[in-house]
Amino acid sequence: MSNKRDKLTRNILIDSLSEDHVRVIESLSKPRYDEDIAEELKIKATIVRTMLNDLHSASLVDYDRSKNKKTGWYTYVWNRRDDKVDEYIHNYLQAELVKLTSELENEKQGIKFSCRCAILPFENALESDFICNECGDQLLAHDNSEKIDELVGNISTLNSLLAQSPKKDE
Repeated sequence: MSNKRDKLTRNILIDSLSEDHVRVIESLSKPRYDEDIAEELKIKATIVRTMLNDLHSASLVDYDRSKNKKTGWYTYVWNRRDDKVDEYIHNYLQAELVKLTSELENEKQGIKFSCRCAILPFENALESDFICNECGDQLLAHDNSEKIDELVGNISTLNSLLAQSPKKDE
C-alpha cells in the first residue's frame, strides 16, 4: 500500500468517523483486548469500547469472544479487517461520486439568481419579483460556471481514485 493511499484512507476514515476511531483502528495491527487499546491510547475503556462497536457496525473490525467461567464475564479480542477497510473506502468514494454528480446536475439545470445571502432557481426569483425575501436585495443572474468546473474536477478526481481502488465491482 502506498503512502499516498494510506493518507487517503486515513482522511476518509477521519471524515466519516473520527480521529479517535482511526487511532483505535490503527492500534489493531495485531489482535488486541479493548483494555490494552485504552491503556495505549490513554482513552477510557468505555469510550474505546464504544468506538470499537462503531467500527464493528461498519464491519471494519471483528472480535473473538470468550467467557471467564469463574466470573461469567466475556472478554473480547479485537481484530482489524483490512479487506473491509478497502471496501469501506471504495463505498465511501462511490457515495461521494453519486452526491457530486447529483449536485452537478442540479447546478446545470436552469438559470440561477443570487443576492448576498442566497442563490435561487429562476422560478423562485420570479415568484419574489427578483427581490430576496431575506435581505431585500435585488436578485441578479448568477454565474455558476466556477462551481460547475469545481464539481467536474472533483468528479474526475473521484473517478481516478475509484479506478485505483482495490475493491472494484465484479
